[in-house]
Amino acid sequence: MEDYFSLISEKFGKDEAGKRIDAKISSFSGLLTREAASKLIAAEEGLLKEEVLQISGIKDGSKDVSIKGKIKKIHPMQEYRTGKRSRSFILKDETGEIEIKLWNDDADSIRGFHLGDRMSIRNGYIRDGILNIGYRGKIGMEGREDVLSPSSLRVGTISCRGEVSSIAGMGGSSYFSFSITDGQKEAQVSITHIPTRGEKLAVGDTVLLEGAEWDGKELKAGEHSRLLVKRNSPNIFRGALEGAEVGPESASLMVGGQEFSAHTADLVKFLKLEGLKKDIDLPAVATMKLGGMKGMGATILFEEKEGKRLVKELTLR
Repeated sequence: MEDYFSLISEKFGKDEAGKRIDAKISSFSGLLTREAASKLIAAEEGLLKEEVLQISGIKDGSKDVSIKGKIKKIHPMQEYRTGKRSRSFILKDETGEIEIKLWNDDADSIRGFHLGDRMSIRNGYIRDGILNIGYRGKIGMEGREDVLSPSSLRVGTISCRGEVSSIAGMGGSSYFSFSITDGQKEAQVSITHIPTRGEKLAVGDTVLLEGAEWDGKELKAGEHSRLLVKRNSPNIFRGALEGAEVGPESASLMVGGQEFSAHTADLVKFLKLEGLKKDIDLPAVATMKLGGMKGMGATILFEEKEGKRLVKELTLR
């Protein structure tokens, strides 16, 4: 039997290990044994030797599942009337692939992940063939997929970033065509899966194509590709959130030393507070939530209106 107390004592020292064990037992209302508490702490700190499974060998109902693989597909965020959020993605290794489902803060945590990134999952559990991340589960980054420029493309499945240099538009109903550049070389792009994704593009936008196929002549964005767009517009502002005042009808945000106005109803939507009961003081809740986000990076899409900069979209990370 593994000596869990020795593992955490080696990392923190005996006195600190004892305090952590006592705190863990207390957090479970005294229902844990010292051995069980020690094991939980050792697992949370990544001190246990874990078996990394091959995806093809995972069985339904399995617990404490640890795997590694590459991201094959990332599904859009799902939002529910209760205010909860979930996001699923497909992870693959050399033996197979599996769907992984994340909830709430965990779902937000993979915003920075991209197709082809290598990642690890620890202490997940399988339910109905889907790998879920519980309170003991952890997500880790093992390696980033290379992002190429139009000047450095190679044949195969790749990710590429460039600035939209021209737009040809829809080719019938089967594809949308445009070109990107890195300032030295252009690359032709064709969106073949849901081609209408390209209709909102504008010359000057920066795009990141993930999981696209380069055949030496053209980049093809198919079923498993993602198209991420950064609009290079003068009406986009980025900076740190410095403060906010929220009233019944309107709100004021200080971001990067600049002031922006927002309708309170829009701010509630940006902060995903629509699911709260109607008798809740939404301005007060929005003020509290923004207070906890102070210092986070904000991206604001705004319009000039009546001498004010009115927020149309707000993202905080």
